[in-house]
Amino acid sequence: MTSAACPPSPLRAVRAVRPSTVEKSKTGNPMKTPFHHPLIMRLAPVVLTASAAWAGQACGAVTAILKPQSISLGRSAQLVVTVQNEESGEVVLPDVPGLQFSSAGMQRSMSFGSGGMNSVVSYIYRVTPQREGTFTVPAISAGGTGSSKPLTLTVTQGSGNARAGNGQAPPPGVKDGGPNAEDAKDKMAFLRVVLPKKELVVGELVPVQIKAYIREGITVSRNGLPTLSSDAFTLNPLSDRVTKEREYINGVPFIAVTWTSSLSAVKAGEYPLDLTMPLIARVRERGTRRNIVRDAFGNDISAPGAGFEDPFFDEFFGRSTEKDLTMHTAGDPVRIHEIPVEGRPADFSGAVGKFDITSSVTPAAGAAGDPLTLKLGITGEGNFNRVTTDGLGDGPEWKTYPPSASFAARDSSETSGVKTFTQSVIPLKAGARQVPSVPFSYYDPDSKQFVTKRTEPVAVTIRPGAAPVAASPSTSVSTEPAAPEPPKPGPDGLMPDKALPPAASSTLRALVRTPWFIAANAGMAGALVLGLAFRRVRARLSAKAPLSPKLLAERAVAESLSAMEAAMRERDAPRFFEAARRAVQERLGAQWNLPASRVTLPEIRSRLNGQGGEVRALFETADEIAYAGRRFSTPDLQQWRDLVRAQLQQLAKS
Repeated sequence: MTSAACPPSPLRAVRAVRPSTVEKSKTGNPMKTPFHHPLIMRLAPVVLTASAAWAGQACGAVTAILKPQSISLGRSAQLVVTVQNEESGEVVLPDVPGLQFSSAGMQRSMSFGSGGMNSVVSYIYRVTPQREGTFTVPAISAGGTGSSKPLTLTVTQGSGNARAGNGQAPPPGVKDGGPNAEDAKDKMAFLRVVLPKKELVVGELVPVQIKAYIREGITVSRNGLPTLSSDAFTLNPLSDRVTKEREYINGVPFIAVTWTSSLSAVKAGEYPLDLTMPLIARVRERGTRRNIVRDAFGNDISAPGAGFEDPFFDEFFGRSTEKDLTMHTAGDPVRIHEIPVEGRPADFSGAVGKFDITSSVTPAAGAAGDPLTLKLGITGEGNFNRVTTDGLGDGPEWKTYPPSASFAARDSSETSGVKTFTQSVIPLKAGARQVPSVPFSYYDPDSKQFVTKRTEPVAVTIRPGAAPVAASPSTSVSTEPAAPEPPKPGPDGLMPDKALPPAASSTLRALVRTPWFIAANAGMAGALVLGLAFRRVRARLSAKAPLSPKLLAERAVAESLSAMEAAMRERDAPRFFEAARRAVQERLGAQWNLPASRVTLPEIRSRLNGQGGEVRALFETADEIAYAGRRFSTPDLQQWRDLVRAQLQQLAKS
């Protein structure tokens, strides 16, 4: 294992020359030697201990272990060279044809005992064979004080192939990122965006991975949000979950840090997907500043051989340096296609992907006039932000209300999940009824076709609702007064005296000519005229009560503008652009006889025939605000407000 014997301990050497008896002078009297000086006697233990530590460190033992000693071609073995009490010089590896040695790290340990300080340094190497056969690794030396025994490595033909050049084979179970070879060439770090495909359609939302490849020994953390150089894409916020794994690229180990998100295509054409991400890189430096251990014990004790010049102390008391790092992707081109106008279903709302729709009604039995709950579940993969439905419409048997929506994502990119629409429907007739099927249309980017799916009708039982019951006729009771009984004669047989009627009027003027009669009839006639006039005015006002769709749209535009002004004062950019887009949707929806929710960016492109660039820019910016969190200052919002008002005025004139 070692080729040189350790020199004798200085402590033992000192004891050999120290006198065991008191020397005598030539006159016969005892004589004191320099070893009996009080100062020498006090410093002797310290000097002897330091000398013993120096002697122990000067003795270097080299041990080499190779495991496994038999591997297949394409695999790597590990060589560990251990050096004891050695600080001068590095390990000298032999040159073995057919074998390649690459450093994989170093470990250092130190111990203190009664005999002084003992240090052990282990150098780890990866041994990669270039061909099959039996190889002999000669003795390995370090600093010229010792050497190891020769080692043997047997390489058999396996399923793997030897890598050309200076590449290294990754250990079993570790990824080898071959496609990134050009990116990793002569780089310490690089960035990639992984898309499932290179062709998208406008509005399509796909999962995306952002992978930062960093050489081992460097740690990174995000220093801001990633930004896209092209306005043809919008990027959703990154997920909080970050994964790290080791990948070998051309045999070089990298740490791949992966963030997940989703990417949406905004406008048609071919654009480079160039992404920029700010990072903070932390690199540990070996100590170049003053060693606090040396300073604490003085310069004399830091002389060679004292033990405190070992690089172990520099690494232990080292520091990390933080550096700002901005990484860019290669900018691979992505082609974006328009959604065709021909064959577009009437209920298409801009959903792109693959979806299914189901429905259910609760309860299954009810009474006429009592509400039922209709639930529509849309599942699949795609841009769920564009998945909308009006649900069941009004009819002779049903009265309905607008549905409410909720979304539950199944992955961190939010491109897969289920969107549930809940709608209240009221049956108007009793009997065995069926809730009609509800259609939902989307565009399939793979088949490049529109797809319309319908729910199955749902059977329900409706019983008659509560109604006022007419009162049954009771036994008729005559309300006519009873006929008076005829007068009976008195005891004397004579009839009683009959009361005479009052005297007649003394005037012959007709009743219709009397003043009070004329005044009463005139008053009633006036009241009748006033009542008729009031009724006519009220009828005219009632005729104007139901506002036209245009007036309703103008009212909605005014409300949206008010909301836009309030958002601008509060510097709330997302709410500002949402209100601005809603105002334009209401104005265009009234002109095109469409619901405001149907006025989308694809609809605007198809109807305006390439015109209306400002309107398209507004919609694209609103999407970018919703997905990428872009910020705007107050002057920017004021400019957008003026632009929106100008566009609304221009649309009103057209």
